[in-house]
Amino acid sequence: MTGLVLFLLFVFAALAWWRLLQGKESARVAAAAACKEHGLLLMDDTVVLDAVQILNDENSRFYGLRYRFEFARDGILRKGGHVLVAPGRPITVIITTSNGQVIEEVDVQSP
Repeated sequence: MTGLVLFLLFVFAALAWWRLLQGKESARVAAAAACKEHGLLLMDDTVVLDAVQILNDENSRFYGLRYRFEFARDGILRKGGHVLVAPGRPITVIITTSNGQVIEEVDVQSP
């Protein structure tokens, strides 16, 4: 019985890890698309998990993952940006520039 419990814990841990990797890849693709659309270069072509958040909607609460990234324009490092990923919701990319924030929703197909 102990073996079954340990096996199930392992399976759930592996599933959670796999889902996090999918979320990170979706966030990376969304950040790259948003940067490309605005003439920016996503630094190191990567995003980093910044926070796990509980988000409120009109009628529900859900969790979301916030990833951060850095970008450059013309080889000059700019401020960073964030990508918000929540299950069943569009991915939101927030790019912070000297002119303010650019917020857009990106439709990314699951990898």
